[in-house]
Amino acid sequence: MAYILEVDQLTKYYDKVEIFSDVHLLLKEKEKAGLVGANGAGKTTLFNCLSGRDPYYEGSIRLPAHASFGFLEQNQELREEKTLYAAVSEVFSDVYAQQKRIEDLENAIAQAQGKELDSLLIRYGRERDQYESGVAFSSEAQIRRVLSGLGFREDQYQRKVGSFSGGEKTRIGLARILVREYPLLLLDEPTNHLDLDAMEWLEAYLIDYPGAMLIISHDRYFLDKVTETTFDLEDCRLKRYGGNYSIYAGLKEEERKSQARAYEKQQKEIASLEAYVSRYRAGIKSRQARGRQIRLDRMERIDRPKAARGMHMGQSDQNLHAGEKVLNIDGISFSYNHEQLFDSLFGEIRNRQRIALLGPNGCGKTTLLKIIVGLLKPQKGSIFLGPSVRAAYFDQEHQLLDGNRSLVDEIHYSFDLSIEESKSKLARFLFFAEDVNRPIHSLSGGERGRLSLLKLTLDKGNFLILDEPTNHLDIQSREIMEAYLHDFQGTILLVSHDRYFIDSLVEAVWELTPDRLVSYTGNYTDYRERKERQKMLDRLSTDKPAQRANERSTMNANGETVAKPLDRYAKARMRQQLQVLETEITSLEEDELIVAQILSDPGTYAGEKANTVVKDTQEKLYAIRERLEEAYREWEEIGLGLEMD
Repeated sequence: MAYILEVDQLTKYYDKVEIFSDVHLLLKEKEKAGLVGANGAGKTTLFNCLSGRDPYYEGSIRLPAHASFGFLEQNQELREEKTLYAAVSEVFSDVYAQQKRIEDLENAIAQAQGKELDSLLIRYGRERDQYESGVAFSSEAQIRRVLSGLGFREDQYQRKVGSFSGGEKTRIGLARILVREYPLLLLDEPTNHLDLDAMEWLEAYLIDYPGAMLIISHDRYFLDKVTETTFDLEDCRLKRYGGNYSIYAGLKEEERKSQARAYEKQQKEIASLEAYVSRYRAGIKSRQARGRQIRLDRMERIDRPKAARGMHMGQSDQNLHAGEKVLNIDGISFSYNHEQLFDSLFGEIRNRQRIALLGPNGCGKTTLLKIIVGLLKPQKGSIFLGPSVRAAYFDQEHQLLDGNRSLVDEIHYSFDLSIEESKSKLARFLFFAEDVNRPIHSLSGGERGRLSLLKLTLDKGNFLILDEPTNHLDIQSREIMEAYLHDFQGTILLVSHDRYFIDSLVEAVWELTPDRLVSYTGNYTDYRERKERQKMLDRLSTDKPAQRANERSTMNANGETVAKPLDRYAKARMRQQLQVLETEITSLEEDELIVAQILSDPGTYAGEKANTVVKDTQEKLYAIRERLEEAYREWEEIGLGLEMD
């Protein structure tokens, strides 16, 4: 079996502190693997050793002689005076140098004669063969494909790198890695600063990528889609698991439970042996006691399973009373620097709803959240919060933290807690000892995130407004937050790029567009399926039966109109359309049954708002049945077309 990367007994220290030890790692050609572990476990340090950025204490790293690799670091070093296109295309500098050599040889051949000409022609043939067998002809198309997929427009190609934001520079660095298609990729948090569309493009790109890769990521959805193997770095040791993140998580939990059972069983055996030895150390059974002591001495002790060292967010407040109507958005608009972000938005959130706000980067999601919490005022329209609603806001930029305060003072003064109470709360979020006296401005992004989460739990809000709460958190911390929010009894509106997080929490999605909020029932997966289905239906609606008949007709030798046979691609496309329609029909039939049951319930016709409820429900039923008839008709047309072929 061929390996692209072989690591044996790799050990690394920083100032005599062990980072990892005796690391063994084998990565097969074309294998796609994730590297997971808590923040601070040493994942990035391991990458730096693999890439040659950092020295290591002992061990070996082997790559095949022909292999090269692309390394995406979290902190990119780019030449800011270069244009976007030049910065990405320079990874093909060897190709361009070869082009120059070929041009020089062509000029020399035009003037050479005799043996010199023969020699030049041989060199030219060799250079030309290498050039044509490489990436030369596809380099420009590849650059455009990758830049487009990562969200860059063609009118940005000639902008200087220095004019882009930090997140955009990270995407430029990722583009430089992807365009060359190295045999091995080392990717450290490749989804950082990508919107959802770019993430999905990257997933599809990496799934089809011809080389091997090792990926550090906290995005569980991404890891599940892309990887087939998982390496876990914990307590300075690396362990390999077959399968993506979800499979790994299940295997590791089963290991923990098995170890706990074995530990408890051994502890009972040890206690029994020790009691026997103590009781019969002297006397008639002393010989048996010595035998049991030998067993104790030789016994290989099973370690107690370590409790995960993570945040402890506590239980959410269960006494969160709010009226039925939590939020009403009434025709709000907002512009920034004379550029319209959104205009005439309407929306409503009711008690205990959990909604994800989605949209591309820059569409105004954070601005909308700031308007809702009162940090910005809409330029048109109004926001209404219910009279008993208490909003608690997680700000992704952490601007609500006082950078000049210490951590303990921030909690002490914000919530009127004693110093000791404040320290106790901070310890639950992994701030210990002298950490609590550090100024907030010295904290890392992850530390500020944990401090903001602590303040969120202390705010006692019944309407949580969360702007990218998982940023900088490792997977374990994200799962702890998910558990807290699952138990939360109030209302949640959140913005997040963590699709796994969204899927586990929300029941509806708001898609922010320039002129409206489009509402979808269900979690992120449901939303994407609806969007994909709609795309297919839009394509179907432009492919009319008459048009299909014309496209499939031709004249025979007698001047008669006959049907052209379908090619393989057309058949596959029609079968795909049938599958999409069948899925939609099943969903519509289920919706029809649910809505019809509501109308057959006598309770629907009771209450002050019965007329409005009944009218809205009837309109919904009519719309479902109308679309259902169209779907049946389209399904029959496509099925008939396949049968006739």
